[in-house]
This record gives sequence, C-alpha cells and structure tokens, in this order.
Amino acid sequence: MRPLYFFVALLSAIAIANLVIILADSDSRILYSSWMLIINSSIAAGLSLIALIKDRSNIKKDKTAIHLTIGLVFWFIANIIWGYYEIILDIVSPVPSLADLFLLSAYGFLIYRLLVTYKKLGEIKNKKIIYVVSIGTSLFLIYILNLMLSLTEISNFRGLMLFIVTIAYPILNSILTVLALTILLNIKNENHHFIPWICELVGLLAIVIGDSWFAIIVLTAFVEQIWISAILLSAHYLLIAGGLVWYLRHYNTWDLRTTDNYVTKKIKKIFSIKTIFLFIIPSAFVVLIILYLPLNFALLLNQAGVSWIYPTFNEPLHSNSTYQEYIVGAIIPQSGSLSSIGKPVFSSLEKAENDVNGYFESHNTSSRVKLMVADSKTSPEESLAAIKKLYSSGARVIVGPATSTAVSAVLDFTNEKNITLLSYASTSPKLSIDGDSLFRLVPDVKSQGKVIAEKMINDGIKVIVPFWRSDIYGNELANATKYYFEKLGGKAEEGVNYKPHTGKFATSLHRINFIMWNQELKKMNSMVTDAITKYGKESVGVYVISYDEITPILIQAQLFDNLGKVRWYGSDSVAENHHLTKNIDSANFATQTRFINPLFSVGTDNQTSHEFEGESGGGGGGEHDSSMTYAATAMTRFGLPPKV
Repeated sequence: MRPLYFFVALLSAIAIANLVIILADSDSRILYSSWMLIINSSIAAGLSLIALIKDRSNIKKDKTAIHLTIGLVFWFIANIIWGYYEIILDIVSPVPSLADLFLLSAYGFLIYRLLVTYKKLGEIKNKKIIYVVSIGTSLFLIYILNLMLSLTEISNFRGLMLFIVTIAYPILNSILTVLALTILLNIKNENHHFIPWICELVGLLAIVIGDSWFAIIVLTAFVEQIWISAILLSAHYLLIAGGLVWYLRHYNTWDLRTTDNYVTKKIKKIFSIKTIFLFIIPSAFVVLIILYLPLNFALLLNQAGVSWIYPTFNEPLHSNSTYQEYIVGAIIPQSGSLSSIGKPVFSSLEKAENDVNGYFESHNTSSRVKLMVADSKTSPEESLAAIKKLYSSGARVIVGPATSTAVSAVLDFTNEKNITLLSYASTSPKLSIDGDSLFRLVPDVKSQGKVIAEKMINDGIKVIVPFWRSDIYGNELANATKYYFEKLGGKAEEGVNYKPHTGKFATSLHRINFIMWNQELKKMNSMVTDAITKYGKESVGVYVISYDEITPILIQAQLFDNLGKVRWYGSDSVAENHHLTKNIDSANFATQTRFINPLFSVGTDNQTSHEFEGESGGGGGGEHDSSMTYAATAMTRFGLPPKV
C-alpha cells in the first residue's frame, strides 16, 4: 500500500469514528466519548499485542515493543475504569483515582521505550529543530503551570493532589512528544519504521492538545466543548493503531515459521487497500449509523424534511377512519445544566398522554392527543428553536420550557403565534404579564424567597452571603430572598454571582469544573471569613442558587475551611439533586453544613402523583424530589386533572 493511500484510509477511519461524538447531542457526547475511548484504546492495545507475538523472536534483543504494549494496555484499563465511573456509577472519580494510576504508569513505560530507542540512534541530526521544539514545549509547560497555580487551591492535600495530577499529564505528554520527534527526524530514511513513527508522533501531539484542552476551556468558559478533547484522545489511539497496521503489513524481517508466513499473508490480505476502501470503511460507516440512529438520526431526517419518519410531524391536524389527532408539544431540558429533571418530566408527559387517550377511548370519542417532545438543552436559544419546530409541526399548546430564562426567550414568539404555553417550573416575577399566552404552574420566587428567609431567621442566621447563578431565575430569587431576609431583620452581604459556565455534570468534566469554581469560591471564602469575624459562625449562612452545577460547587467548597463552618441554604432547583447525593464528597459537605432547600410540591393526598412516583422509582420513603415535583406538575396540567 502506498503511504498516501494509507494515510487517506487512516484519516477516513478516524473521521468516521469521531462522527459518533460530533453528531451526538451535548449529553450523549459524554457517553459516546467514553465508549469510543474504550473501543479505540482496545484496538491499539490489541494490535500491539499481535505485533509483539509476531516479533517474539526479537524480544530478547529489543524489548521496546513490550513497553509499548504495556503502555497501551494500561491506557485501555484506565479508560475502562474511567468509563465505569462515568457510565455505570455516574459519579466523579477520586483525585487521584485508579484510572490515574494506570494512565501515569503507562507514561513510564512509553517514555522508557523512547529513551532506549533514542540511545540507539547514535549521532543526532537536526539538533536545531529539537532545541526549538524543546524550548517551545518548555514555554507551553510554564504557561500551563502558571495558569494552574493561579486557579488551584493547594493549601490542603486534596487541592495539592488535584494540582499534581492535572499538571502531570501535559508534562509527560510533552516529554513523549520531544523524544518521538527526535527519533522521527533521525529515522526518516527507514520507510517501514518512518510511517509508524509518524503515526505515533501525531498521536502524541493529539493527546498533548487533548489533555491540555482544559486551559482553553478555562480561558473561554466553553465547558460544553470538552468533546473536542475526547475527539483528540480518540484519534490518538487510532493513529497508533494505524502505525501498528502498517508495521504488521510491511515489516517482514521476522524469523518466521511456516505457520507464521500463512498468518502474515492473511494479515496483509485483511489490510489490503481494496479491503480497507471497499469493506472496512463502509462497514464502519454502517456501524456509525446503527449506533446513532436510535437517539438522533430520525430527528435529523425530520429536520431535513423527510416526513415519513413521523407522519404527524408535518401535519397540524389529521384524521383517519378512527379518530382525529391533536398535537401537544413539550419542551424539556433533556440535556444541559438542568437535565436532572428532564427524564421524569418526559415520563410524566408520556403517562399523561396515555391517560388522556385512555379517557377518550373509554368515552368512545373520536379525538386523540399526540405528544411531541423537543430538547431545550437548558438553553434559551435552543428553546426558541424547539418551539418554532413544534409550531411548524402543528402544536398550538406547548408544555414548557422549564426555566424562566428559556420562557423569556420564547414568549414573544408564543404571543405572536397565539400559542398556549404551560411552564411547569418557571418562577420569575418578571414574567407575570397580563394578557400574554403564558400559564405558569408553580408559585413565583417571591414565595420561595419569603419561605427560605423565614427559615434562616428561625435558625438564628443574622447575615447571609449569597452565591447565585446570573440569569433571570437566579437574579430574581436572590433579590426576593434578600428583600425578605432584611425585612425580617437580617443582613445580606454583596455575595458572588456567577455565569453558569458548567454543562451537564460528568466525570470527564469534574476536574475542569473544580478548577473553574476556585476563583468564585475564593471570593466567597473571603466574604464568609469576614462575616464570621464580625458575627460568629453560628450567625452566618451561605445562600446558594444553582442547577446541576451544585455538585462540583459543594465538592470544591471543601478546600476552603470557613465555607464548611457555616450553614448552607439553597433553592428548589437543587432540592434532592441526585448527583449531589450520589457523590460522597458533595453529600458529606451538604451534611456537614446542614444544607437545606425549599421545595414546592403537589399535595400529599394526590393519588396520581404518588402512583407516578412509584412507577418512576422516585420519592422513596414519602419524600419528594424536585424532578418528581416538576414532573407531577407537568403531568397534572396535560389534559385531564389528576384524581385527588
């Protein structure tokens, strides 16, 4: 195979594999990224084992192949452990974790391998290029080190370990890159070695950028772009795998037996140019479609105008020989920073759809309702796009969006198009407008602010330090709580408001989230320290308003001693948050600070609500969580009221 064809095939395979991540929605990318890293690292490790077995006669002379294989196997094991935390447990990994142990150990074997190879090169050519690369790499590491020192709290063990682990990866990756480049520049005339080293060098460059992507995220606050790092890491494994494929196909100086010659011919046949272009690449593309189809592919075709996927999608009202079908839309945060309530709300609306249609059927009417759901992604822009899509599909009554910020973004459109909007979680007083098309199903933040203010005063809190997300919901609730707290004789400090720069909480994001929260939490700690000095710790409280980002906030707050000495109070949006309770560190901090949150709920005698909680597995022990509350609220306003 010519090198050009080889690289075209390799890049095509990488592009196809990464389409699974690129085309997925923001939450699915986390899942697909974990799977792709596991799959691709297994491919690289497997090919390395095959090459090691085939070259076993040279192991005594050159053991660098063993080091490569061990390094790749360790990376594969680390990806499995990381995926276990992220996919199975859905919690953050410890710092350092067992995955870090395998990842960092792998670097030791790979660096040793490159050092052994480097010593065998003899006289080093192109020293100037090596010097330039080394200086550039050193400057990059100095920048990363300075950035980490300015953002990381290293006054305690956990903060120090987070700093060490985070900075270790770019340092080790840079060492690998400099060594690989030195070797590459000195073996360029050995074609069968040169191609594998190109693959490995570019792969190492990809992993350097991928592991250092957190610096770009910290500087830009584009947390949702963590998937780019996953793409680079995924490509890294496939590049190494590609180099091994070339090595297996072309390096034929082995001392082979008859059976080995047969296997070698089979390997060359498997990786022939015709096989790659006519079978392997098309097969990978088919696998991609199969993986992607259940969640996203049908939706993409609908958006492109292919109407046969869902016949009702382009028909506002249609009839057949049995019934007329009316479309009811729903905008749900199935991804983004409020995705914790998305699944139960969706389940409740499906149940409501079945109940309403069951009612119609039992009364022999010719009407039916059809639920159509769109993902708001906890974004005002995506909510507007969703409501336009639902309107074009025939929906004139729409349940949602959830947040006040999203409702504000769609309100002009709904008023213009005369759409009835039923929001199950919006609470901002600014949206209480006479004559508009919005109906909200929960009390506004004034009621919540009054309730939590009274609770804090009754607990003996004299001063609060607010910490809230800077959007319509957060600002209005913070103002309402400050107003009632001060009206009752308390004092509210200036506090800290933050831009909600974190996306869906996940293992792959937690270290970046921790780093990014340090600046705000340092300010909070300073304000709390001053308040404790003036009023005493028993009289000081932290009042936090957030969504799913509450989990990294509580985990990272442990690094600041005074934040754990006072009581914490929160909002309905984090009440019974399952990420908070599943992660030991955040749960322990919540217990330590007696973290309490108000929660609007349907009546305890609401039989339909209890039935739904039982079916959904929520509300155990008679307790309601916030996701079930909003789900029950959405369900009770879809068509028929519940039995009470």
